[in-house]
Amino acid sequence: MFDKPNQLVFYANVAAIVFGIIVILFSDFNLSGLIFVICGALLIFEQIRQNKAAFTISDLKKILTVHDTGGSKATQTEKQVTAACHVENKVYWFRNIPAIGSISNFRIEGATLDDQKQENGSYHLCAKIPAGLKATAGFDLTLAYDYQNAFTTTEGVLSHVVNDDTRQLHLIVELPKGRPITSAKVFCKHNGVEEALLPPVVTGQTKIESEIKDPILGAEYCLQWHWPEESVAKKIGRMF
Repeated sequence: MFDKPNQLVFYANVAAIVFGIIVILFSDFNLSGLIFVICGALLIFEQIRQNKAAFTISDLKKILTVHDTGGSKATQTEKQVTAACHVENKVYWFRNIPAIGSISNFRIEGATLDDQKQENGSYHLCAKIPAGLKATAGFDLTLAYDYQNAFTTTEGVLSHVVNDDTRQLHLIVELPKGRPITSAKVFCKHNGVEEALLPPVVTGQTKIESEIKDPILGAEYCLQWHWPEESVAKKIGRMF
């Protein structure tokens, strides 16, 4: 839960509580012992509060919609029910958006796009929470953007890195008719280890869905699919 300096503080507060209990049980200084217990408990509570993540997400749906059989045009939408852990948290960062193909037209509902960065092959977007919104009570937040030439090969991946405590993660891929998938799988990458998860639900060979409960903080979850090479006839048809 804590780094090493915070662990020392935590143990010191626990020691204060234990000392207070001993004083209460084995001496006549009950009030002094009670003060040690209360102070230690309050300090631990405040330490946990300060070390808690900035935001928690109760439900997150990441939806990738590919609009054409060539995979050249796509839209990704991220819908989440978010709550700030502290009243002073006024900005939310969407992180680790993979810069595959060409990305454009970032748009956010429920907040205002305040900053945009690109580093290590990924985009990071800062969303400013509207003034007056009680963010600790929970609010809806939606990010959408468009891809160009990002899913043109026979293998496609929708991924998500868990940057905030999340209860439920939904990965959904919607593909166009006329180029059905041949296979699909879901896996998790964490601490350099790749682990296969339960197979996704495939509907009509064009919609792929996976639900992950309590995803691991810091892990990357991937929904991967394979589809055959687009036919020459369809390639020519898209040109006209």
